[in-house]
Amino acid sequence: MLTAVIRADGYASALAATFSVLIPAVADGFLGHAVVVDAAGDAEIERLADATGASYLRAGGAEGWHLGAAEARGDWLILLDSGDVPQPHWAQVVERHLMLGPDRPALIPLRGVAGSLRERAAISFGARRLRAGLVLPKALVMAGRLGAAPRRLPVRRERAGG
Repeated sequence: MLTAVIRADGYASALAATFSVLIPAVADGFLGHAVVVDAAGDAEIERLADATGASYLRAGGAEGWHLGAAEARGDWLILLDSGDVPQPHWAQVVERHLMLGPDRPALIPLRGVAGSLRERAAISFGARRLRAGLVLPKALVMAGRLGAAPRRLPVRRERAGG
């Protein structure tokens, strides 16, 4: 079962956009749970998480990924920032990856040349830290970093404004 860990940035409209693409995956039985990690402690974010059945935590920074993972019910996680909107059919692409490459993390890259290049450079040449767009085992999130470069999936994610 896949769990979404979503870092909220204080804009409920951005979080709502992210939830809008996750809800069909819940209905299909692919996504089993969501955890919203809110650094600001925004009451509107908490209400939205509650209304969707997601768990709500108050934490910030890199600590948010770890606390969200600890709360996750699934063994695999998708890390998102509020406002991340994976393109249609993202769930089928992720499910295929989990069937064919179950030991390797994956990345749903940002759409657009600039964002995609920044992500690629950060993962290829920098520390392999946790970041939005990753699909990976819960154990890697708890460890705090990737062991290997993730496979770039053939679906993108866009950013909805707050």
